[in-house]
Amino acid sequence: MKIISLIVILFFFCFNIYADDEFNRNLEIIKKFEKDIKERNDQIQLDDKRIEDIIKKIQKNPSLTRKTTNEDWSQKLRPFIIPLLIVLWLIFRSDDQKTDKPRKKRDNQSKIDEFINKSNRKNKNNKSEDEFEENFNDYFGINQDKKEDLPENSFRDNLNIKIEERNHENSFWYFILGFGTFNLENKYYKLIDKENSEAKFTVYVFDITDEKEEIAIQGLIDPFKDENYLLSMNRSMKVGPGYGYFEWTPIFLFPKNQLIPPYRGERKLKFKLFMTNKKAKFDKANIINKKDLYYSTECIFNLNFEEPGYLEEDKYEEQVNEKIVQLGLAVAYSEKKINQKGVEAIKSWINQKVILKNFFLENTEEENKNKIKYSFLLKNTYELLRNNKLSLSEIVKELNHKSSSSKRYDAMNLLLNIAGSDDRLSSQEDKLLNQTARALELDMNRFQQMKTSTIANIDSIEENGDDNEETIFNFSPDMTDADKCKKLREEYTRWNRQTNNSNENIKKQAKKMVELTAKLRKKYNC
Repeated sequence: MKIISLIVILFFFCFNIYADDEFNRNLEIIKKFEKDIKERNDQIQLDDKRIEDIIKKIQKNPSLTRKTTNEDWSQKLRPFIIPLLIVLWLIFRSDDQKTDKPRKKRDNQSKIDEFINKSNRKNKNNKSEDEFEENFNDYFGINQDKKEDLPENSFRDNLNIKIEERNHENSFWYFILGFGTFNLENKYYKLIDKENSEAKFTVYVFDITDEKEEIAIQGLIDPFKDENYLLSMNRSMKVGPGYGYFEWTPIFLFPKNQLIPPYRGERKLKFKLFMTNKKAKFDKANIINKKDLYYSTECIFNLNFEEPGYLEEDKYEEQVNEKIVQLGLAVAYSEKKINQKGVEAIKSWINQKVILKNFFLENTEEENKNKIKYSFLLKNTYELLRNNKLSLSEIVKELNHKSSSSKRYDAMNLLLNIAGSDDRLSSQEDKLLNQTARALELDMNRFQQMKTSTIANIDSIEENGDDNEETIFNFSPDMTDADKCKKLREEYTRWNRQTNNSNENIKKQAKKMVELTAKLRKKYNC
């Protein structure tokens, strides 16, 4: 109908055009139209609206149209016969292409849209069967409406994964995101149907920097480890024809501080995702029985790791522990006299981190050797402190190079326990703690929260001047009054919550801290 309508319109159009004065102008319009079709015949689609727009444009120009008589129509029409035939030929060719390829494309697109809508409805109906997805996205604030530019039909590809580092509530995570459908052989779907239409998804991480050796990364805490203490996560999910992820969607995640390669520097990591039956077992991060495997996919992630790797950490462990003990004794001696309760806290730490380690290994000789060594270390460090010969800057420098961030937070926790061991926080202790936290490159907000917990459980805080008041809240020299006011508001809110604590000591300390924050807020006109 479009072709017939166009022929009729063009035919009558030719009846109503000047053959003499306007011939050149109309011929230019037709040639331009021909050229446009030739240049873009693979892209253009002449629909009714476009044709109507072209015709309306011509009809709006009164200089192009007037009435003609029947007497001269044949003479006026004669110059247009050849161009008319060319236009008709181009129209027929364009229409053939339009009915073959574009229409087929539109038909395919409608099938794709129908498939997506059907799958989305199916996933929506199964929402309660996989609550992990909902809770995961809600907790981490994943915006499912945010979509990336993806190939038009890439959703039909097999499931693929990629890795992204994200910050959530001041903590960094590695997110494993999936995209694509679960294209499995029919025999696997039959096996899955027998297991309540579910398959087990498991992810492991390997260091493949050395092409000759593939090392599975260690995992130490639940739920980010398997029974062999390798970094891993797994869960069961519904699987069926048409199931998948039609945009990049988080499947698993690991805390950044748990992903530690064997060595520092530029590392090449491989994340591997397995889809297996629910009873599949793994050994050294590889599936034991290949028959249990339905599908696997992997991706490479380049990581610049600036801390010691876990193999290097083992090598440095003894040296790091010794430096932590020396730093702890420096806090215990911060008032130029030894805090005996602080020394007891250090000995307790040594027993837990060093002595008992060999006790459980039933290595009595090594246990006795460490007792003698650390007893001598404490005496020698005390003498260095008395003679003002212990270099804290050298200790901190070595800790930064040879210890992980988690080990440095462990060290700071020990220092806070030493400072609060006598149920008071002196100004000298407070200043040393703040300086050490900065020197160890710790996150100061996290450190302040740790210090708040210590303060809440002690009886008194030494207050001997404005300088000491400010060190309690860890004000740095480069902070503006606005920065200090912001920090004081945070501290006021934190302590005000504790004024109704059931623990009388915490309640009492909270009221003091609220009064102190209020005093400092007044000082800085907050």
